[in-house]
Amino acid sequence: MIKKYLIRFSLIFFNIICYSQIVNEGIFQISPLTDVYFENEYTNKSTGVHNNNGDLYLNNNFINDGITTSISGTTYFKSSINPLITISGVSNEINLYNLEIDITAASSQGVSIADNFALNIANAINFISGDIRLVGESQLIQTHTGTNVNTVSSGKILVDQQGTVSPYKFNYWSSPVNNGGTFSLFGGKFDGTDSNINSFTPQQTLFNTGAPYNGVPSTVDGGSNVTTALTINSDWLYKYTRGNGSNSGWIKINQNSLLNPGEGYTMKGSNSISANQNYVFYGAPNNGEYLHAISNGEQSLLGNPYPSAIDISKFITDNVLVVDAVHYWVDGGSTSHMLSDYLGGYAIRNLTGGVIPSVTSSLISGIGSSGSVTSPTQYMSVGQGFFVEAIGTGNIVFNNSQRIFKTDTSGEANFYKQSNSKASGPTNQYIRLGHEDPEGFHRQLLLGFLPNSTAGIDYNQGYDAAMTDARDDDMFFIIENDLSKKYAIQGVNSFIDSMEFPLGILISEQGNHRIMLDMVEDFSNAVYLKDNYLNTTHNLSETSYDLVLPIGEYLDRFSIVFLPQNALSINDNSIEPIKIFYDGLEHIVVNNNEKIELKNIEIFNVLGQEVLKLNKNINNTSKIVIPFNNSDGIYFVKVETINSKKTQKILKY
Repeated sequence: MIKKYLIRFSLIFFNIICYSQIVNEGIFQISPLTDVYFENEYTNKSTGVHNNNGDLYLNNNFINDGITTSISGTTYFKSSINPLITISGVSNEINLYNLEIDITAASSQGVSIADNFALNIANAINFISGDIRLVGESQLIQTHTGTNVNTVSSGKILVDQQGTVSPYKFNYWSSPVNNGGTFSLFGGKFDGTDSNINSFTPQQTLFNTGAPYNGVPSTVDGGSNVTTALTINSDWLYKYTRGNGSNSGWIKINQNSLLNPGEGYTMKGSNSISANQNYVFYGAPNNGEYLHAISNGEQSLLGNPYPSAIDISKFITDNVLVVDAVHYWVDGGSTSHMLSDYLGGYAIRNLTGGVIPSVTSSLISGIGSSGSVTSPTQYMSVGQGFFVEAIGTGNIVFNNSQRIFKTDTSGEANFYKQSNSKASGPTNQYIRLGHEDPEGFHRQLLLGFLPNSTAGIDYNQGYDAAMTDARDDDMFFIIENDLSKKYAIQGVNSFIDSMEFPLGILISEQGNHRIMLDMVEDFSNAVYLKDNYLNTTHNLSETSYDLVLPIGEYLDRFSIVFLPQNALSINDNSIEPIKIFYDGLEHIVVNNNEKIELKNIEIFNVLGQEVLKLNKNINNTSKIVIPFNNSDGIYFVKVETINSKKTQKILKY
């Protein structure tokens, strides 16, 4: 029987069944200005709708198998009897407006959120007494606008995340919690080796310095309880704030250094023999808006500040005038502390998609044998640090609208100790190109055709991404003849088979350089490598292409095209001297110094729509000036003779 059940003011509910538990199988409506007290365990069944706009006091577990909604009011987990209350259920989520934690029983722990469960709070959390334990992959999401509205008297949250165990490999981290507004590893990051049995009482990580510069794994007793916490070597703790990209910009920190929410840091592993090392972040949950100032050309190490995943596309869209991509460090098998021996590179994600770092092909999923490295997904995991390089000056903004419930184990979110991937949607088309140097390092480039986007209309607005770690032997896109950047990702709005995408290739080591097609996604056309010097094309969709060239930079020789040479030009190289450009004065100019007889001049927008065509009375002079007052954006100009055709991409601005 229910020991205590008190209703004040109005309450509307249906099909409440009262046994040793309280069960809702219908609609349970708590109206505003209404107080409801439940002392026994409460289950909202799969047929149940729990709508709390008043105040609900729970003294026991909440099992949610159905629907929960709330636009006002507070849910109180308040008990002087039960030291531990759990939130669970097959719905894998609960939706509350305000939440208050006040567990004062002897040996109290607090409220435990089941693994793979989303605790969604529309407004504020008030910590009176007791902690919130996010078990495993559970996450906390708050959705209000503005700055942090939580209050903390006594009580915090505990959040798990796994990192590398190697004493030689870096992870880039960011804390989802704070203690007094900032975070430090001492007091904020704990040994999570025994989290499954001591989820509320992790031990503080220990720290050492000096040779051999390695961490030390934790020791455990026969019951798998940690008796001595793991040790982190603090010689590898660094941050990077508003630097110019050079190694001299790294800033040394230690376990007591204070980091702001959203600020990233580096750390190596504890030398454990387990697959991954679990850590526990313990503090007040980061929540609300955080700003990080940056200027054009500067780089900063940032990170996900929240105890939930974030949507990278939303993050970039919110900051599109300041940053165009995020860059994740991925270790490629380092076995030494010597900088010259580091193996790895930066995976990149932007609005077009993601690409793997330049690592040896044996590590790449779908190419090598181990397959541990895949391209980053749209969602960033709890605790993940990342680099940005500013394309403008202003504040980088984190806010609650970027938060989303996506887990590492589902493959939808990434934390780069190793990676998971998620297939791309069917509406977009992707081409993944590969370049492999004589040492076996594999660079992947991503070309995306995104019909429901603005890619290619606003130049570099989150759809094109430059690499920050170009190797001496490498391949990259050249966009708009900008040789100051080496692009790993290029996004355009629509596919036209006459398109041409220039490549740059760097060769510092003689030997076999291979260009290949790593993968296509929802793309059915053949992909060709065009050699502009030899005027030939090679079908990459059939076989890879081996280059043996002298050492040097090849910035105008190769392009990606989608028509074979016999379709691009029929035994006629005479069209190549024709130059096409936009003069900035509402004209497209065709320089035809050799006065080649032209058959057609056509202009297309990025949707593939013809916006202008000249095929009669073309004045075959050395310079053809075409008035063009269309809106700003990217266009394609196709010039045809009787036997040849040439397509040039131009930017009207």
